This record gives sequence, structure tokens and C-alpha cells, in this order.
Amino acid sequence: MKLAVGKCAKWLLALVIAGTVGFMYVRSVHSSQDTRKAGAMSDKMKTVCAGRLLIDLPEIAQVTMKMVNLDGFEVTWQEETASQFSRFIQEREVKLGSSLNMLGRKNIELSKEIREPGSLGRVFVHSRYRGYEMRNDQRVYFETVTIEGHINRNGVTHSFHSEGDDAKRLPVVISLMGQLVSQTKDGLPSAPGFCLDGALIADPFDTKRHESVTVFATLPGYPDITLAFWTNTGLHQGPGLIERDEAATDALTRARSRILRSGVRTIGGFAGEEVAVRTTELNFSTNFSFAWETGGSADDAFVPRLLLELDTGVNPRSGGKPVQSSLNEEAVTRLWDRISSSVRLRLTRPVEVAQSTPLASPLGIYVEAGKRCPQSGWWSCSEPNDNLAVLGGQRQYFCKGQKLPQALLLPPQSLWQKVRGLQPSYEASTRTTWKLVDKRERDRISSPVPLAQASLAAQTGSGNAIDSAKSRVQPGVPIGCVARTGMQCPASGWWRCEESHALDGTRWFAAGALLPAATFKISSTTFGHPFGKAQAIQRRSVWQLVRHAGAPGSRDQGSPADV
Repeated sequence: MKLAVGKCAKWLLALVIAGTVGFMYVRSVHSSQDTRKAGAMSDKMKTVCAGRLLIDLPEIAQVTMKMVNLDGFEVTWQEETASQFSRFIQEREVKLGSSLNMLGRKNIELSKEIREPGSLGRVFVHSRYRGYEMRNDQRVYFETVTIEGHINRNGVTHSFHSEGDDAKRLPVVISLMGQLVSQTKDGLPSAPGFCLDGALIADPFDTKRHESVTVFATLPGYPDITLAFWTNTGLHQGPGLIERDEAATDALTRARSRILRSGVRTIGGFAGEEVAVRTTELNFSTNFSFAWETGGSADDAFVPRLLLELDTGVNPRSGGKPVQSSLNEEAVTRLWDRISSSVRLRLTRPVEVAQSTPLASPLGIYVEAGKRCPQSGWWSCSEPNDNLAVLGGQRQYFCKGQKLPQALLLPPQSLWQKVRGLQPSYEASTRTTWKLVDKRERDRISSPVPLAQASLAAQTGSGNAIDSAKSRVQPGVPIGCVARTGMQCPASGWWRCEESHALDGTRWFAAGALLPAATFKISSTTFGHPFGKAQAIQRRSVWQLVRHAGAPGSRDQGSPADV
């Protein structure tokens, strides 16, 4: 009996030894195969341009770019023929114009065609929104619009979209669309700029512009491996990668994990932090996680914040449990080192646009009352309907920098009001919106009625009187300063009346003179004064200095045309 038990124990021991040897052999074979696979992938690489960075990925990698943002505009693209694009634009315009915005006005404020060589394009400004925020226990109202631009070139449509934006930023999207350059799918651009998938937003650019893009890569045959590379301008203000990783790891996960790397690592001149972890999941599968991150710069687009991540053991089915890593530790580490060490800045000479370069306001742009006029020209009021008129006319001329007024609306007169010579008027509860319809300068014409004259403020001996030495030019007074009717003119020069429908326009006043009231023309009526005769009234107003100048006719004179 003892002999039989001894023989069984020997056989069991032999089986255990054989099984262990077999398992180690199979594991060794798999490890060797994994290493060869990783080596083969690392030997055949391709370079991908993402934003202003380059990174080398396995040649078999399938790459997609998402979450592209340029200066607040989300950028997407899709393959589309010119005819398909034209049909899309027509349908889009019909859809946007089929409803009113929240203010009860036409939803589309601007629909403008963009003409570029070899391309079709259009921009829309629509969906005006009004809201408020609390400041010092008071409501401060604001309005935003949605800006979108679409351009089709070489069979690809690029779309730029920004919701909750300012209509004044329309030139930004037009500039981005004009800087779009098509590239081959696998070709690397030679010109400086920001890389998209098969395209380039060429420089020049504003160094303060926000730029971000995320690259996702998968490896055919290795469905459990995912890779993401993210570049974003701006400084990271929060805790670093190592600190965040330690804070996010609980005691149970820490017991099942082994830290492979944790420390500072500089790649391609970018100083960052690296973390690598091996984890045994609750279902006994093993996976690996590698990450490298930089802090970025607050004001340098060529020192962006970077984040590179590689994970294995990811279940291809969304929400599924982790799976066994298809590569062992040695193989995945070799692959990670090959990819991560290739991150580098694309060496092209940056071309920056001057910060002071003004962007012209396009025809059709809308600006609200109370804001400064961005472009001299004729502006149309959007308030009136068939039964309303506007004091000064629905179409009025404003100078650049002038504060746009709230329209004074004139409803039809009743019979009794006509008899009494009264004209009712009121201001809308919402701010008036003005639309730029013509950029041409208006001719200066003589006023049909006498204008109020500036009066002498002091005696000649005081030095402030008209024609005194002090009254000729006062360069210390800044251009743009304002003064009201009845105040002493602080500097000799050309002053513009801030009331757009006043007859005064731009007039010359001497330092020391009392600024006059503005003159307004009232339409004649059948009652009250002879038919066909104009009647003028004068009331207090605000004057703005637009040019220093001596008295007209003197050596240092100027004119409104020089403003």
C-alpha cells in the first residue's frame, strides 16, 4: 500500500514539474514573439503632424484627429464634392432662416460668401442670445451669437463653429478659412502653420491664439492597445501628472499595481513627468498604462501643454471588463519608448502677425447700441417696421469710434396729434441693432439752418479766449476726450457731435470757448408754422475731440477730412 502511494506521489510530482516547464516554455515563446512583434512595429514607423508637433507612430497605426480648436472655433472636416457642398449650404441657410432668434428677430444676421481660389465658402452669423450675469448684486446683460464658416476645397469641407461668441470676431473665422491649405493625407507640410488631418492652417498667426488637437491611434491586430496624443496651448495650473496619479490610486488598486516608472523626463526639449504602471485586474488580467505630460507655457504657442498616453488591456467593447494585454512588459515598454522619444517640435520658422494690424469690418456685420462703431459708413437700424420711423432716419452715417445710439422710434401720429403738431416717440426695451450696409464716406454739406455758435468763455487777458495763444493748439489733451455743451473747450481742434442725427457733424472750436448746443431739424407740419419751412431746435449734447488743429486759415489748421 505504501509502495502504491509513493508511486502516485512521484507521478504527480513529475506532472507538476512537466506542467511548470511547459508553462514557462510557452510563456517564453509568447514573450519572445511579443518582443519580435514590438520590434517589427518599432522598425516601421511613420511621422504624423499634429498641430505644431511631430510624433512617430507604427506604420500600421490607424490615426484620427479630433477635438480641434483654433481661437475658440471648433474645426471638423469631411469628404464632400463641390455639388454636395453647395446643396449643404442651401439646406443649412434654409434651416437657420426658418425660425426667429430669442429676441424675436430674423435668426440669420449675416450670410456671406467667401471667395478663395479653387474653393467655395460661406459664413453665417445667427442665433443671437441674450443673458445676464450678476456683478455687485446687479444684473449685467450681454448678448452672444453663433458664428460658423464652411469652405470646400479639393473634395474636403472644413467647418469652423463657435457658439456664444461675439459678432465682432467674424473676421477671425474668415482669416482662418483663408489660411487653410490642402495637403496630401500622408505628406508633411513644409510651410509653418498648424497641422490638421490632410490640411494646414498656414501662418501668420496671433501668438495669443488658442490651439488644441487630439490624435487617437489604434493598431490593427492589437485591439486592446490605445494611444492618444494631445497638444494644447496654455499653462497647466493644477497638480502635475505624478501627484494626480498618486491621489487617484486607492489602497486596493495600489496593492494590485507595480510602478514601473515615476519621475521627470525631458523629450524633444520639453520637460515633463512620466508615469508607467503594471496592474493586475480583479479578473486576473494584466494590463499596462504609460503617460507623459508637460506643463506648457502661458504665452508661447511653441511651448504647448502635451499629454501622451498608451494603454493595453482595454476591452474593445465599450464598458467591458479589462482583457489580458496583447504585449508583455518588455514589448510594450519598447514600443512606448520608441513612440514617446519621437515627440518633437516641427522645425519651421514662425511667422507672426502684428498685434496692431486692424481687421476690417465686413458689410452686413451687426453692432448693438451703446458699443463703439467699428467702421465708418452707413448703418441701417433693424428696429422699425412698416408703421414705425426712426428719428434721423432708418439709415444713418456713423464714424469709427462713435458710440452707436439707441434708436428713438416714431409711431404714426393720430389725427389729434397732427392737429396739435405733436410727434409721439419711444425707445424699445431691447438694445437697437445696427447693420453696416455701406462703407462710403458721406459728403460734407452745409447745414440748411443756422448752427449754434461757441461763445466767449473768458476775457482775452486770461489766456483762454478765442484767438489767444493758448487757444491755438493744446496737444496735451488726448484725442477722443469728450466735453458737454456749456463746458469750456479743452483744446483747439475739430470736435464731432456725438448725436448722429444732429446737423452739426464735425466742427472747429477754440480752446476756452463754451461748447454750443447741437442743432436738430424738425420736419414741418401743416399746423404750427408755414408749410414747407424747416424748423430747428437746439439742445445740450456731447462733443468728442477727433483732431488737434489751429484756427481754420492758420498755418497749423486741419479739416474733418484729415480725421
